[in-house]
Amino acid sequence: MEGCARYELHVRAVDADGNDLTGNGVLQKSDIYLFNEQGFVRMIPSEGFSDFSFGEDKDERLTLVAWGNLKEDTLITTEIAPGTSLKDAKLQLRQYTHGTHIPLTDLFYCRREIGEINTRGVEGTDITLVMERMVAGLSIRTRYLAERYLYNGEAYRFIVHCIGTEMDFMGEASGDGAGYEPASVTDAEGDVYAPLFHIFPTGEGQPLEIDVYRKDEKLFTITKDNELRPLYAPVGQQTNIDIDFRYAEVKIFVSVVPWGTVGQDVEM
Repeated sequence: MEGCARYELHVRAVDADGNDLTGNGVLQKSDIYLFNEQGFVRMIPSEGFSDFSFGEDKDERLTLVAWGNLKEDTLITTEIAPGTSLKDAKLQLRQYTHGTHIPLTDLFYCRREIGEINTRGVEGTDITLVMERMVAGLSIRTRYLAERYLYNGEAYRFIVHCIGTEMDFMGEASGDGAGYEPASVTDAEGDVYAPLFHIFPTGEGQPLEIDVYRKDEKLFTITKDNELRPLYAPVGQQTNIDIDFRYAEVKIFVSVVPWGTVGQDVEM
């Protein structure tokens, strides 16, 4: 069609070091949203797991937003009205019935602008959207918790507080404070472990606060490590937090490790 450009889109997912994750099972689904200068236009239909195509006026300045692993069981993705801006289009955390927030899937994101200069006189333009992780990974473990708080057979749990219950299509977290409750296991000795789970990342000036509960009783809150540094969860990285109760002053050990590192053996 005269004046119409055809785009062939391909999506990839990479880790923090740029390693391609597209074919190893990490990326389970992808969705692409089309915006123009007036706001949201439509979603781009898929032609398979990672291939999309669409046509649009050559003179339009467009923005493509790709999300990887966007799933309704952890995020509320309400229908976006035409004309909605990137800033006003949002994903929202889901909550358990008792009010805490459900940790995220392994979420990926890319935003790319395309315009007249890229497409003039070209048909079938190939564009690859490279998505990066938009979540932080956390795992939390206690040591000798029962020596401080007697284990009576009731399970312990964590609630992780941080900023942001929403993420807009610019890739920025906002909204009221979140309270994530990860799945956790209490062992026979009364220690509790939450294996890797995902949250919106936190940066400078937006620290984490971690509460330790025994059923509905809050036992302890941590906000800093042994060096009195605030706790953060950087995007695309895995942060392991060990809370050691054997000493009069509780020790907090933090390590940032490559994504997916198994085990949490920290020298105490």
